[in-house]
Amino acid sequence: MDDAENNLNKEHINVAFEMLNCKRVEQGAWFRNNNLPAACFVPVKFLEVVGYAYESVRKPHKKKQTLLEGCVGELVKGLIHPKKVWLEDVDVIYGVIEDKLSYHYIGVEIQLMDNTITLFHCGLPKANIKRALNQIQELAVLISAIKMELLGEEVNFEDISPFEVKFAEGLPKTKFPYNCGIFVVKMLECRSLGLKSMANINDETAMDLRSKLCCEIFDHFMDKDFQEGQRK
Repeated sequence: MDDAENNLNKEHINVAFEMLNCKRVEQGAWFRNNNLPAACFVPVKFLEVVGYAYESVRKPHKKKQTLLEGCVGELVKGLIHPKKVWLEDVDVIYGVIEDKLSYHYIGVEIQLMDNTITLFHCGLPKANIKRALNQIQELAVLISAIKMELLGEEVNFEDISPFEVKFAEGLPKTKFPYNCGIFVVKMLECRSLGLKSMANINDETAMDLRSKLCCEIFDHFMDKDFQEGQRK
């Protein structure tokens, strides 16, 4: 993770997101006192798996189509980590879209109550965003369909109103593709904390941000496990 010339991989991002989920539970009173919306971070693979259902929703079989089955349904219903039920425990979902061709990530904030998807793009590579937008537009349809199912509504493709897709403004930009992952993780973290300024996320501080993230993850998971083992 602290290799300056390699992008964060999915496992790095997943463990960072899991740490942020844990902090929201452990520091729940702070989030409530600061009037921050109930939110959770989902694994990198989740939004990709949701996207697989687009064609079956667009051209359904005779059999009734449901999106709330398999790992998607388990996560949305709070049966697996982060164990938060959408529209009950959380109203905001944070995740990433991965472009495998360019090994690049785009951060995503899904507002379930406002029906919006906000994108956090670090600026590189330029061609990537056009490719990813098709995937994101399909996701806007599918997240709306998931919400309809959660509310007990019948899902017909013609009746789905896609979530509005927009870009977050005033974001830091990187010149180096290998900084994409750390930029996206820290931008989503700042957003989830209600921080408006992201000036400390830049190419000059990227290595320091990586190192601090490594230390945070170690302190939160490894050191905690070590201390519990010592007590036994």
